[in-house]
Amino acid sequence: MHRLQRLLLPALAALLLTLPLCPGCQRKAEVAKKAEPRYPNVGAKKVPDFMVGTIYERVEVGNVEPFPVSGWGLAVNLDHTGNNELAPTVVKQFMIKEMYKRGFGSKLVPGYENMSPETVLRDNRVAIVQVEGLLPPGIRKSQTFDVIVRAIRGTATSSLAHGQLYLMDLGERGTSTANPFSGQGVNTRAEAKGFVFVNPAYALLANQSPTGAARAGLRAGVIMDGGLAIMDRPILLQLRQPQTSVARAIEQRIINRFGDPKVASAHDEGLVSLFVPTYLYNTDWQHFVGVALHTYLNASPEFAAAKARQLAAAAQQPDAPLMDISYCWEGIGPPALPFVAPLLVSRQHDVQYAAARAAACIGDPSGAAHATLLEIARQSDNPYQLNAVQTLGSLPHSAAVDHMLRELLDSEKALVRIEAYRILARDRDNTVYSQVITERKDNQKFILDIVKSHGPPLIYATRSGTPRIGIIGATARIDTPITFTAMNNRLSISSGINDTLTLFYRDPTARRPVKMLSNPDIGEIVARLGGIAAPEEQPMDFSYCEIVAILQSLSEQHKLTAVRDGQIAVASFVLQDPSRLQAAIYGTPSIEGGRPQADPRPAADHGPTTRATADTAAPAASDPALFTGRPQ
Repeated sequence: MHRLQRLLLPALAALLLTLPLCPGCQRKAEVAKKAEPRYPNVGAKKVPDFMVGTIYERVEVGNVEPFPVSGWGLAVNLDHTGNNELAPTVVKQFMIKEMYKRGFGSKLVPGYENMSPETVLRDNRVAIVQVEGLLPPGIRKSQTFDVIVRAIRGTATSSLAHGQLYLMDLGERGTSTANPFSGQGVNTRAEAKGFVFVNPAYALLANQSPTGAARAGLRAGVIMDGGLAIMDRPILLQLRQPQTSVARAIEQRIINRFGDPKVASAHDEGLVSLFVPTYLYNTDWQHFVGVALHTYLNASPEFAAAKARQLAAAAQQPDAPLMDISYCWEGIGPPALPFVAPLLVSRQHDVQYAAARAAACIGDPSGAAHATLLEIARQSDNPYQLNAVQTLGSLPHSAAVDHMLRELLDSEKALVRIEAYRILARDRDNTVYSQVITERKDNQKFILDIVKSHGPPLIYATRSGTPRIGIIGATARIDTPITFTAMNNRLSISSGINDTLTLFYRDPTARRPVKMLSNPDIGEIVARLGGIAAPEEQPMDFSYCEIVAILQSLSEQHKLTAVRDGQIAVASFVLQDPSRLQAAIYGTPSIEGGRPQADPRPAADHGPTTRATADTAAPAASDPALFTGRPQ
């Protein structure tokens, strides 16, 4: 038997090798053979000689488009302009479930036990709204962003003025009418709440049954800083030549460059996540990504010196890509400073700014870069004047930088003055006296800034980010005599003897009108309209949007003036328009490829803020449908 086995086994093995595999095994073998890599290999990027060796050469950047989030929400405290009768049934059912979940009709929430969701939705001070936002690239958890609210198409809601959005969730495709719950749960990316800011051009018409463009303008608005991110949104780097060792090298190089182990994370052979270090860059993801991409993988001192010298030579060539060169210097860090310093006195505006920008961002200990930026910012004919102001504002807060910016408050250019004011207000500099107007939970708080300046009188109001009104320069006042009326004659401002003004407002829901006296000083008028009053006075309670609209209307009537150098001058009123102002700022010249554009730093006047969840104050017992708080 043993001899027989020895003879048969080789023959049997040979026979098995000639047999075809079973269908299942053959299929698995083919799949394994044909399995493609997770990431394509497209080779290194073609870059200028001075950028060879940078992270930029090896990666493509992803996740840098704004990410849309949305949801259905509830706007309350409308001026009897809401109507939910024609809202889609499925959306109303969704809102009813949400309201029950958040405490409406519950005996456990004092003041809400008799407020069923069905009753609330029939109130004409309430409207179901569509809420939309764009999560900025690189946004970190607990940072805020603006959101848009819209009345549902086809409903009879005529205005969202005076409205307040209850706390609600924002998710991917959250305004689906087929499945309103699709934007919740694992898809929830943010929350939203706050006060609606409608177009100020129409805000004073909300009580006059507006039609046409005015009605369309009042059916939508923005909630300034109303969105709150509940998770980080990383920037993604995809390797053009996937390799685990290279991904790890990129991760470690970025960590070493910024000195933060949490700033980068390699997932696998093809993907690295970047997280904006807010303590260095705030919300300025473009600046952070620019430095990260232009960092060289080789960190040796000899390589850094050679590259910095090469960059200095490249910067002086015609049509040099100076933005890339400036970022490369910044990526190298302090070893680049000796090669950048000689260019601070270049007669070429673009080269001088590129060098000053890089040296200041690196941290020039001599102070020469800061002084150069200030000199550029002083020159009204320098095409990089506003860029220089923005760069100074992007630097870590210091008394020396703020001292430089104070001088720019006297500039004849409004955009330069506004940018300097916004930075100084953010830094709480003592040239800006700030007061929070109104602490009431049922009205929007805003900041009133009085700014010392010898420049032309200027009043500036934001409509994005933090709500604030800045009065810059000589004390602005209402020119008298005056008889000003608005809101279908409910509000009047009239002058009497000694230029004393009488503010009068007749609220149809109140027992008696509100009347108070005021000096013509614009700061005092704004504070009084916003709710600041003496103990014996009944306060007014205009929203931030309404106050901005009143200032805009007074400006159009040329009633905002100030005394400057003994002469009466008209005070300019500038309302921040996100699209126009951004276009004006980014329309300033850049140093990229010798072609004027803007340094890609976003003009943000506020940093990341952390908000508490909604308050739980109950509605006033005398008016159970007037919502002064919100259930959590």
